[in-house]
Amino acid sequence: MTATPLRWSDTAHEVLSGDLNVAVAYVTPAGGAVVVSVPPLGLTDRAGGRIGFTTSLGFPRKLERILRDPRVALAYHTREHGFARPENYVLAQGDAVVDMRPSPQRLDDVLKASDRFFGPGKSGRAWDWLLHEYRRARVYVDVDVRRMATWPDLAAYGPQEVTGPA
Repeated sequence: MTATPLRWSDTAHEVLSGDLNVAVAYVTPAGGAVVVSVPPLGLTDRAGGRIGFTTSLGFPRKLERILRDPRVALAYHTREHGFARPENYVLAQGDAVVDMRPSPQRLDDVLKASDRFFGPGKSGRAWDWLLHEYRRARVYVDVDVRRMATWPDLAAYGPQEVTGPA
């Protein structure tokens, strides 16, 4: 958690809490960036200045690169899915902390967050076995937000509101 958590607007918080599909960018060894889609599931800790997402252990390169260089950016760029209503483009930048062994409680919390977007998941002996890797072989990526920029529309056009250092 950051020493002095970044504060963001109510509008940005609604986007962070209700958008289902975001683009996360992480640094490559050559200094470039890779951008991939992740579902943040509304995982935010506004008081702590932290946002997050989960990912599967099946994508080791992404995790290796984030562990090597934790600087990431998350672009909340669409309202195609989820519950966020503001048409603001939100770009959050910060340092990632990867929880390689999240507790069962934390994984349960992710499933509850997922249920909010997708409805209750299938369960039962067969479903629990089939979906074990998806539900339990996950890592949690927390991002201590250092800087956040918002624009009034999804084209990232118009006056920009910036919170945090340049």
